[in-house]
Amino acid sequence: MKPTRKMILILVFLGAGLLPIVTAPAPTATTLPAASVTQTSAVLQGKVNPHGLSTNVDFCSCDPSASPTYFLPTPLKNIGSGTSDVLVTYTLTGLSPGKTYSYTVRSVNSAGSQNGSCVTFTTLSGGYSATLSTSKPDYALGETVFFTLTNTGPVAIPATVNNPWTIYKKSGATWQTCYVPGIAMQNWTLNPGNSKTWSWGQSSNAMVTIDAGTYKAEVDISGVGTWSTTFTIGMGGGGGGTGSLRIYCNISDYDIYIDGSYFATAATSTVTLPNLSPGVHQVRLTKSDCQDVVQTVTIQSGITTSIHVTMNCGQEPTEEDEDGDGVPNAQDHCYNPECNLVDSRGCPKDTDNDGVNECEDDCPREKGPVANDGCPIEEEDKDNDGVSDDRDSCYNPECDIVDSQGCPKDTDDDGIDDCKDECPSEYGERQNDGCPEQDVDNDGVPDDRDSCYNPECSRVDPRGCPLDSDGDGLNDCEDNCPGQSGSKSNNGCPQQGFCSGTVIIGFLVLLGFLRKF
Repeated sequence: MKPTRKMILILVFLGAGLLPIVTAPAPTATTLPAASVTQTSAVLQGKVNPHGLSTNVDFCSCDPSASPTYFLPTPLKNIGSGTSDVLVTYTLTGLSPGKTYSYTVRSVNSAGSQNGSCVTFTTLSGGYSATLSTSKPDYALGETVFFTLTNTGPVAIPATVNNPWTIYKKSGATWQTCYVPGIAMQNWTLNPGNSKTWSWGQSSNAMVTIDAGTYKAEVDISGVGTWSTTFTIGMGGGGGGTGSLRIYCNISDYDIYIDGSYFATAATSTVTLPNLSPGVHQVRLTKSDCQDVVQTVTIQSGITTSIHVTMNCGQEPTEEDEDGDGVPNAQDHCYNPECNLVDSRGCPKDTDNDGVNECEDDCPREKGPVANDGCPIEEEDKDNDGVSDDRDSCYNPECDIVDSQGCPKDTDDDGIDDCKDECPSEYGERQNDGCPEQDVDNDGVPDDRDSCYNPECSRVDPRGCPLDSDGDGLNDCEDNCPGQSGSKSNNGCPQQGFCSGTVIIGFLVLLGFLRKF
């Protein structure tokens, strides 16, 4: 076929660089907001258009490598060679609660590379958790209501007022404010697993009649949370087989102890304590800057016993207690100046009934002979691991971190028991004394196999050295076109411009054509 004039002109223009040579462009990348963010994980998102060339993508941290929110680049993923946007996701785990992370999506193909903009997200903070409950579901008219807040979460609950609660009465479909206690600024903390109890004496300071019906106690701690519980009054409750104690005191906001155990805090001066077992009980009232009051009462089934108490606050004690055991001389049946762990009669307690009083008993909750200071005689344990020989399946005198069978624990299941494991909570190899491999430069290659230290580049070969995919002398972390060879002055990308080879071919074809004419 003879070359036409049109073919000759095209070759001449190509050789002269007057017609562009069309090539596929580099990929385009857009970082999208993270999804499904929890306390310890998030789904990273981005969209990438390969523009017709096989394209690899990953996500990386925008934070400095020394930052606690830095994470290693995610594994490379090939998204093909399409010409439309592809949604890319990766679930990142092992995050810390309440922290802000920054990330970007990266893309690269043979025509170049592009990173999306940096996007931030914040993991959820650890929340407060608690339950509020009353001492029973139904109360008799006039009976003191006790309600308790229990911290069921992993963190302490802080409060700044002494009485953050309100009582409501149900009226149709609405709740009427029934009683609001006096509030004073007072900082207190409810640690995980602990409880705090308040009481309400069935009075109203909001012009609401207290009669049979449904009521609600609500605790509202500012900045922390609100908890509530419902109960009834006069709906058939009682205390069959138990009795009650009504305390008339000259002050309010005092703590009540029954037989040495905390029972409640009285918000009012007069309170009624329900469901007490029949018999003799020691009642102790305490309040800061006030003298403790201790009385012995006898509770009878189905009967409310009343006591009248005067607490002296800011004054010297009025009753003598020669042996200093907390029981006034008038009520003290024993003189024991060296022991203050006493019963309501002022005599030393012996809870385990082993004949050794609690002031001299090294094991006050376990029976034991006097010769062993009140402690039980221990079973033989030859390897001293805390498990008696009759229940010990392993002899390991050099290790006392053991399971219920007396065998050394291996918490991280790495084959090295906790007594020999330098990192007992992290899986590791024996040559590292049970610790995970170290990677100082965070390039994904352990130090013992890493031949290069490159903390600013994580695209490396198996030896831990930066990759140079196109062999142009610039590693992929510094090369803007890692799939194309280029000069360092052009950041690793090929020069754009005049192509002498095409010109020579064009002129040779033109010369051959002219020789035929």
